[in-house]
Amino acid sequence: MADIKSFIKKRASIKAKLTQFNSYLSVSKSCEKLSEVQIVEIEYRLNIFENLYEKYDALQDELEALVEDPSEQYAEREEFEKLYYSLVASARQLISGARKLLEGDSANEVQNANINSLKRFHRIDVLKQHFWTRFAHEYIMWLQERTKWRRSSGELKEGTMVVIKDNNLPPLMWLLGRITHVLPGRDGVARVADILTKKGVIRRAFNTICPLPVSTVEDSSTGGVC
Repeated sequence: MADIKSFIKKRASIKAKLTQFNSYLSVSKSCEKLSEVQIVEIEYRLNIFENLYEKYDALQDELEALVEDPSEQYAEREEFEKLYYSLVASARQLISGARKLLEGDSANEVQNANINSLKRFHRIDVLKQHFWTRFAHEYIMWLQERTKWRRSSGELKEGTMVVIKDNNLPPLMWLLGRITHVLPGRDGVARVADILTKKGVIRRAFNTICPLPVSTVEDSSTGGVC
């Protein structure tokens, strides 16, 4: 019984963090426009918040195993997951909308600015915005264009370093990983891959995978690559 009370107390602490995150999102949504710093803060808080589920899941598994009738615990899990996923989706939607609004304003500023009339600091800022806009919309798309899966070309193989496209995050926040396994379909063409990232192994379709142009150097002493 003591173990059950201890687990319930720890679970309550995790649930309290859901309430805190919900309150934080409500305040953020009330802002007419979010700054870059505010967006980055939400992204950072979301990354920490997403790790809560693993802790909750471990505690809930223990509780479900200890009680004689786990039906109440199943209902508890369903209620938690409903709120958790709702908050994650809400946070990602907020980030995506705020980022698009900010990028739109930055693009307009770049287009309308007479760069020669700006002071050095502002000129650097405009150039930075211009570079970021082109990087986000051209370079990342170019990486993906190289890996069309109309045929099995072998371009994506085990060991390939990639970034994983996420429409809810800016490219700078996309996960970096290494392909550990590719899964061919019935036609023999591989369209899905398992990728090892800092958040563990995740499975993604090729249309969300951007391979990094990492060149290999031949080692003349071994005949291999390094």
